[in-house]
Amino acid sequence: MWIKTVILTLNTVFIERIYNGAKLKKTSSFYKIDHLSKGKVEEWLKIEGFSEKEIELIWDYYGGCIADILKVLEVCKKGVNLKEFLEHEAWLAYTEIDEFFRKVVKEIVEKGYYSIRGLKEDKRKFLQKWAEREILFYYPLELRVTGNSRIYEKGIELLLERV
Repeated sequence: MWIKTVILTLNTVFIERIYNGAKLKKTSSFYKIDHLSKGKVEEWLKIEGFSEKEIELIWDYYGGCIADILKVLEVCKKGVNLKEFLEHEAWLAYTEIDEFFRKVVKEIVEKGYYSIRGLKEDKRKFLQKWAEREILFYYPLELRVTGNSRIYEKGIELLLERV
């Protein structure tokens, strides 16, 4: 009799520790469930009554992160200015990452990810700390690091603009 266990988590460091540290590679499968596609976000926000321009703005700042889009829906119902709110959110993300080293963030902005293939242990641990804070997304099967969500990528863009 086979026993199946399903573990769902957003914490990529946890995934890496369970998958690699517990030696589950031979007995388990790892699947990445990503954010919503742009088409799905557009469809959802049209139903919610947002204009094309507002949808593009939300996509630019939040991408397909469901939790962030729900936050937008909540604040917009309260009459908050959308653009000001999103700019403030990007600023908050920036303040969390302003000391992160330039090479990594520059590559994330330019290529969409930073490869950790062949990276020395001390630098890998440094990146894992950022993944633990859920600023970066560490994808162990592809040995890549990306922004954990679009708003952190916007913060990274702010960082690079200010350097």
